[in-house]
Amino acid sequence: MYIKQVIIQGFRSYKDQTIVEPFSPRHNVIVGRNGSGKSNFFFAIQFVLSDEFSHMRPEERQQLLHEGTGPRVVSAFVEIIFDNSDNRIPIEREEVSLRRAIGAKRD
Repeated sequence: MYIKQVIIQGFRSYKDQTIVEPFSPRHNVIVGRNGSGKSNFFFAIQFVLSDEFSHMRPEERQQLLHEGTGPRVVSAFVEIIFDNSDNRIPIEREEVSLRRAIGAKRD
């Protein structure tokens, strides 16, 4: 099992929908200039996979939403699509998708 695709929208530095693919089943490297969103990319993965974001106050939720220029972002989501061809998750699907969404007032 490995990450096949990551989709991020409205989360921290990712205002517009961003699709990151393809990923290798073996090794992957994320590179970029300072301020290009590398840390936020890994934080987005943690946001989906960790339970530490289950109970957040409104001000904590607001910190996860994009705060750049233009119209205000009121919701965000991160979706991770896993390759399940090895059937590690025992369901009859080649892909498994996990998605977490958050809004300014609720998640």
